[in-house]
Amino acid sequence: MLAAPTLTETVAFVLCIERNATRDQALLLIESLRTFGGAHRHAPVWAVAPRPGLGVDGPTRDRLAALAVHYAELPLNLVCREYGSANRVYAAAWVAGQTSATTLVVLDSDTLVLDEPELLGPSADVAVRPVDVKGVTTSGPDDPLETYWTALCNLEGASIDDLPFVETTVDRQRVRASYNGGYVTVRRATGILEATARLFTRSVEANLRPRRDVSRIFASTGLVSPEASEYWGSNQAAFSIAAWRRTRRIRHLDARYNVPLHLLVDDADVSQPWTGVSPIHVHYHWMLYPEHCERTIRTLTRLGLSRERVEWIRARAPLPDVDVVRR
Repeated sequence: MLAAPTLTETVAFVLCIERNATRDQALLLIESLRTFGGAHRHAPVWAVAPRPGLGVDGPTRDRLAALAVHYAELPLNLVCREYGSANRVYAAAWVAGQTSATTLVVLDSDTLVLDEPELLGPSADVAVRPVDVKGVTTSGPDDPLETYWTALCNLEGASIDDLPFVETTVDRQRVRASYNGGYVTVRRATGILEATARLFTRSVEANLRPRRDVSRIFASTGLVSPEASEYWGSNQAAFSIAAWRRTRRIRHLDARYNVPLHLLVDDADVSQPWTGVSPIHVHYHWMLYPEHCERTIRTLTRLGLSRERVEWIRARAPLPDVDVVRR
């Protein structure tokens, strides 16, 4: 009997770029992938500017072309323009309809690829990291955020009890499944990325927000608006629910992925599980701005990053600072 044919897995990478701090972040991310991505260093990359009026300038487009990047400037994020993290949701859903790649890797712009990423393989439809800290997740029926998550599940026609419990990677809390959006690998044919965008849109239309009347969030682009702060984490919630609604083949990535650099600097106790892991993908947030660079380099060395890669980062840091109140 002949063996069943094996599906050839192909990959494309998706990220956002705009005429703001994400521009330099995205260019550095793409350069890191083209340098250290191993078998995937020449894979298709889609860089999307999804909010009207924030497309990048001519020299940046030229740089993207030199890096063999598909650049798209489209009005995709129209329902929640204040919330920059929603850009990734709409960009990924759009790219899923443009590419023939079997697998999409969706990346935050403030990250670096420092070794060859693993693809899904035959046994998974999604590969993700649980969120770093509890944040706007729910720990179960007695949690104040359970109401928000239940309402979001209802919009998707799902039961909140379909979400398994996972452990957050840094503060080690037991929460219903919620995954960090900085590095997400999805089998395109599942339709999960498109479903995430639809669910997130419905949640905005229903005025569902996990945070109300809270202090402003500090992100890699600086202090975000009060409205965006109220939505913070909602895109990850929408993805988690859409994913579990469509598959049970969800694999948790190990500590080499989405390394939360901002939470590991100068904290030996917290960073111990990451010591010596030789990161594949680092989420540095604001840690490549001038006042943090030297601590960042020391931390990357402690995490087992090779001298070659450390020196590559040192030669390109710091990123141009953002005009915001610093943390």
